[in-house]
Amino acid sequence: MKINPIFFICALLLSFSVQAQNIKVTLNDGTVTEGEIVEYSTLSKTPDQIKVLSNGKIEIYDPSQVSGFELDGDKYISRVVDLNINTQDAQNLTDFSELEWVLKQVFLKVLVEGTVGLYTYHDSRLHYFATKGNTIVELVKLKRLNKSTVNQYVGQLNILFSDCETQQKTDNIQFNTISLRRAVMEYNQCVSGGSEYVQENDPADISFYILGGYTITSYSISADGVFSGYQVDPESDGSFTFGVGFDVNLLRKSRKLLFYNEVLLQNYKFGGFTRNQISPEQYIDYQFNVDLDYLEITNALRYNFGAEPSKANIFGNIGINHGIQVSNTSSEYSVNVFRDTETRTEREPLGGDIANYRISFSVGLGLRYKFAMAEVRYGFSPRISTDPITTTTTPLNFLMAFKVF
Repeated sequence: MKINPIFFICALLLSFSVQAQNIKVTLNDGTVTEGEIVEYSTLSKTPDQIKVLSNGKIEIYDPSQVSGFELDGDKYISRVVDLNINTQDAQNLTDFSELEWVLKQVFLKVLVEGTVGLYTYHDSRLHYFATKGNTIVELVKLKRLNKSTVNQYVGQLNILFSDCETQQKTDNIQFNTISLRRAVMEYNQCVSGGSEYVQENDPADISFYILGGYTITSYSISADGVFSGYQVDPESDGSFTFGVGFDVNLLRKSRKLLFYNEVLLQNYKFGGFTRNQISPEQYIDYQFNVDLDYLEITNALRYNFGAEPSKANIFGNIGINHGIQVSNTSSEYSVNVFRDTETRTEREPLGGDIANYRISFSVGLGLRYKFAMAEVRYGFSPRISTDPITTTTTPLNFLMAFKVF
C-alpha cells in the first residue's frame, strides 16, 4: 500500500502538536505532583484517567485518587456525580420516557467557582454541572426523537438563583458555555460580590503579515499527435510574487501550532515549440506562449519548533493551495509552410484547456526571527492544462514575510 507523503508529513506535524504539557496534580491526601501530561490530545474529551510523566516515571491517576489538577491554565476537579446517559447522538435518538442516570466519579473542568460553581464534563456530548453548597447537579436539556425537548435547566437555575432578586430572567439564558458562565458570574456578583475563579478566556491570537519573494518554476509538457514534440523553452523561469497572510494560534499559551493562511499573486510565463514535418517541402510550426496570473490561496498547518520571539526559530508547514486565474494573455499559432508559401493560423493556447481554477499541495521550511520570516516552499506540480496538452508546473518559492500586527 502506498502512503501519500503529504498525509505522512501532516501526521508528523500533528504529532508535534500533542507534545507533553506541564501539569500539577493534587492527590487526595494533599500531596502535589508536578510533571508532564502524556497523551495531551485526549483532553478534547474529558479523560477517565491522566498519565503524568514525573522524574522519568509515568504515573496513572483516575478521579478516585486525586482531588484535582491544573493544566495549561485550566483547572479540573474530581467529583462523584449523577451523570445523565440518555443517548443524544443523531443516529440513536429515542422517544425516552424517563431520564437515565449513572453514579460515576469523574474529572470536571472548572468554568466558574463561587457561591454557585459551573463545570463541564465531555464524553459523547458536553454535560454542564452546577454546585451550590454541598449539592452538585447536572443541568439538563435533552432532545427526543419526536423533536420535543426535555428542558429542565431553566427550572434548575431558578432554584439556584432564587436568593438574588436582581438575577436576569433564566428564560433568556441559553444552554451553552458563554451564556451559562455569564449567568453564574452575575449571580455570584449579586450574592457575594464576585466569583472566586473564572476560567481564563484567551483572546484570539492572530498575526498578520505582508509577503514578497521570488519563484523559480519548472515546467513539463506532454501531448499526443502532432503536439507530441512540444518542447518548453525555457525549461524553467522565474517571477516575483507578493501577497498577504495571517495565522491563528491553535494551542493556548504557545505559538507552536498555527493555522496559516495567505494569498499570493503568482505569475507563470513560458513558451513552447514543435514542428510537424509533413514532407520535404511542407512543414507546420506550432508556437505557444503562456502568460498567466493566479491568486494562490494557501491554507497550511504550521509547526514552530521553537516559539521564543527573541530567538531564531525553525518552522515547517504543509498546505493545500487553491489557484484562481485572474489574468491570461497567452497565445498560440501555427505556420504552415509549403515551398515558398506561409499560412499563419491563430489557435487556442494549449488546446483551449487552461485551468481557471486548480488545486495542489505544498511543503515548506523556514526560519522565524522576531517580526520577520524567511521560507523555502516547494509545490507539487499543479496542472495548468490537461487535454489535449498536459502542462504542469513545479514552483520553488523563496519568500520573506514581515509581521505588521
